[in-house]
Amino acid sequence: MESEQIQRKVLMISANPLVRNTVRVLLRSMGYQCLTASSLKEALSLLEQQKPDAAILDPQLPDSTPARVVAAFHKRVPDLRGRSLVLVGEEADPDLLHVLDAYSIPRVQQEALFRELWPSLDSLLLRVVSPPQVTRAAPLVFDSVTQLSLAGARSALPLSRQLRYESGTLVADLLLEEQRDSQRITLTGQVFDTAKRELQLRDVPIVIQGQRGFIGMVKTNEWGEFQFEFEVEPNITLEIGTRKNFWVSVGLPHLNGVTGLNRTTNA
Repeated sequence: MESEQIQRKVLMISANPLVRNTVRVLLRSMGYQCLTASSLKEALSLLEQQKPDAAILDPQLPDSTPARVVAAFHKRVPDLRGRSLVLVGEEADPDLLHVLDAYSIPRVQQEALFRELWPSLDSLLLRVVSPPQVTRAAPLVFDSVTQLSLAGARSALPLSRQLRYESGTLVADLLLEEQRDSQRITLTGQVFDTAKRELQLRDVPIVIQGQRGFIGMVKTNEWGEFQFEFEVEPNITLEIGTRKNFWVSVGLPHLNGVTGLNRTTNA
């Protein structure tokens, strides 16, 4: 007696009802069960209840940029990393393409949906399963502000702050510098592996996220160095793609008050 074939579930997320309906018809013709959501909030609820095998994301959602939508989905749905597709237009936003490249997320052109969706999704679900993506938090091992405080120099209120994070043999050295009369911070850093003779990590993607989501992305140069400017907001993290399917997460400390970064002067 042949065992009954299990029907795969695919979650389609789009604010556009026409796109949702088109993809739903295509998925049913391919033999998949289609779940639809018009927002990330609705999608997260369905993920909990239905446990889909894959997801298709149309990042054109209201009140957010496509790059932020993809970065938020990637961060909040780790179980579907490696099993998601993103729909892109003919002239996709450069920030969106950078995020897709950083996270190695496959894309399907909306103009070629009927031709590309079937082989792309079949390849995603039927290929040999690759190792899951691992994200490891790197603890803070040095903070120049703490050192100043311990030395009794808190009143100096420095305009820069040095931080060092370590995760195994990976090291991230960061320098945060306050821009005078501005809410912006300049972040300069270098990442390297102490286990390798050549310490530099070249072309490593670094995704910067904050409380409101995706802020930007940079890549290291030939020396493992990078620089980025951003406006201060809570809960800023750097996600460093050190190698395939392995990321290191670095959480920046609070950047207000006595740190000297984005500081306020008390009378």
